[in-house]
Amino acid sequence: DLSDPAIKIVEPNETLPDSSWIWPSPEFGENPEDALVRKDTLQLCFIALLQTLPPRQRAVLILKDVFEWSSKQIAETLGMSPAAANSALQRARETMDRTRLRSDEFSKMDVNPDHNLLSRYVEAFEQFDIQALVSLFHEEGCMSMPPFAMWISGQEDLSAFFALTRWHCEGSKFLPTTVNGGYPALAQYVPGKEASVLVPWGIHVIEVKDSRIFHVQNFINAKLFSRLGLPEQIDR
Repeated sequence: DLSDPAIKIVEPNETLPDSSWIWPSPEFGENPEDALVRKDTLQLCFIALLQTLPPRQRAVLILKDVFEWSSKQIAETLGMSPAAANSALQRARETMDRTRLRSDEFSKMDVNPDHNLLSRYVEAFEQFDIQALVSLFHEEGCMSMPPFAMWISGQEDLSAFFALTRWHCEGSKFLPTTVNGGYPALAQYVPGKEASVLVPWGIHVIEVKDSRIFHVQNFINAKLFSRLGLPEQIDR
């Protein structure tokens, strides 16, 4: 379950289990979560919303609202009582009501990031020009970093965070890729132990609002690279 944005800008250290997150994949599958994404045509924007829910609440919500199962069916499938299923559904909907990334926000999102904006993001990040990088963000822009629980909101805090993590991110290079059936993404490689190569770090999935970056989901998981058909290392 995602917390409020970071109050104090520090290097993230608290992680959540992999089961707490919906990780990007090369293509849409046939599981209920992908069906929900396709049904509402919200792609990764809706995935961000689903990640605000604990796994049990997420499952109840999908089974109820997508597949229109009864509380009895849900309870039997998940091994819980109908009352517990209804309670989980209520909590899930309350969480969705509280979160900022709601359906009314999704309708304002650009369907696909502008390729020029992505190019400018890559250029600013690879040069690690913090001022140029932060200027690309919407005034309400944010960055999350699964599996880390911490996330950053607002240009001022983003600037402070990039400055704090310069030691790790400086020298990065990106390769273009796609996730979840064709959505543009960027694969970040960082300096490794060998001076001549860069190694996998994270998959940046960028959501755009009003031609500015609204949300960067940096999925920090080297295993994703092979899943997406990306190289294990690249030259500096």
